[in-house]
Amino acid sequence: MWTLETMARAQALETAANQPSLQTSYQSFRVGSHRRFEIAELCRTFLGPFAGNLYLVALLIYQFLSQWMAGPTAAAAWACKIPFDSIRFQQCRQNDFLDVYQPTNDGCWNSYALCVLLFAVVVVPLSCLELKEQAVVQVVMALVRFAIIGSMIVYSIVVEVRSPETSCDVGQNVTSASWTGLQWNGLLAALPVFVFAQMLHVGIPTLSEPIRNKSKLARIFWSVFGCTTIIYGLLGVAVAIRFKSDVNEVCSLNWDCLARRGRSVALRVYSYAVVLFPSIDACTAYPVTIIVMANMVDHLLTGDVRVTSSRWQRTTSRIVCAVAPLIGACFVSNMLVLDKISGFPAFFAVWVFPALLQWRSSVKCRNVLGTNRTVYSSWYSNNGVVFVVSALGIVVILATCVGYFLPGSLN
Repeated sequence: MWTLETMARAQALETAANQPSLQTSYQSFRVGSHRRFEIAELCRTFLGPFAGNLYLVALLIYQFLSQWMAGPTAAAAWACKIPFDSIRFQQCRQNDFLDVYQPTNDGCWNSYALCVLLFAVVVVPLSCLELKEQAVVQVVMALVRFAIIGSMIVYSIVVEVRSPETSCDVGQNVTSASWTGLQWNGLLAALPVFVFAQMLHVGIPTLSEPIRNKSKLARIFWSVFGCTTIIYGLLGVAVAIRFKSDVNEVCSLNWDCLARRGRSVALRVYSYAVVLFPSIDACTAYPVTIIVMANMVDHLLTGDVRVTSSRWQRTTSRIVCAVAPLIGACFVSNMLVLDKISGFPAFFAVWVFPALLQWRSSVKCRNVLGTNRTVYSSWYSNNGVVFVVSALGIVVILATCVGYFLPGSLN
């Protein structure tokens, strides 16, 4: 919400600079329909050039690592489902990806690397399309995403209630898997993962652009944050209760066993849907993030956040940004390690910069225009809330640093 407010204030300040005689009220302070303010531009406007470049660097590190994770998500699922059977290529098992940086079995690793290549063949061309050209696909995949995740939650709860001691997963008997409850060192190590799961605000300028009624943006994004928090929370608890310590780094792989021979056709189809969905979902989410990432690279290299490049320049930048993380995915496939590392720069993008932008834009808008309110202002606009969240962010960052050095924090 702070990002929306900062964008609205930047729009109001620009309008006032271009039309000094225009009388405006805070009701007109909203995100513009014909002008998109990237967060890097907001940082340079309200915090200075150095802060803008620092934000871009931190965000690029995060974006690179997050896209790195997309490769293992898809390739691991495909390598487990495609029946490779030759001297060099073998079908992987979910155990091959547990607690290792990459599969140690040569046949499995070859299959995994081939699947990374197949993933690249799909996502790199899609990354060259504009966001509006992908609108229908993104809406359909969002609906499917809710259906699959919902079914995973229901399945985990129902099967745990009906037959808590039987499973076809990593341990043939679920009771053999340990249930250790809450571990504080695990909680500290998981903090960056929680931040990563809710790393939405980076794309707010891009996601706001296609929405016609800009005054409803706050309501829309509040709904999005609420839905994702509830869904991620329910999924994490349900899967943890069902599979305990046998939860795979890519938890959907725990459904792989339902496709074994002897199972009903419905269960086998459901297994393929769950196991393969994250990879299919990654195919649609990957290009969106690459578009944002390529824009940031252009901004960092040119120093002009409002530069309008040609189609072929944008395409070249996107291809480079799309291929680089997939090269890294060939060497490290452990999602847990990548999740925790990528969460750390995300702390700065989630807590530090939005809080600074909210505070500085509020002060500047009040001094220049006489008010700092926007159509998105609410209880969270108060400076007291800004300072409390900033203090909490510092505590969380320090706690995460401690968590990195605890025994087994990256295992």
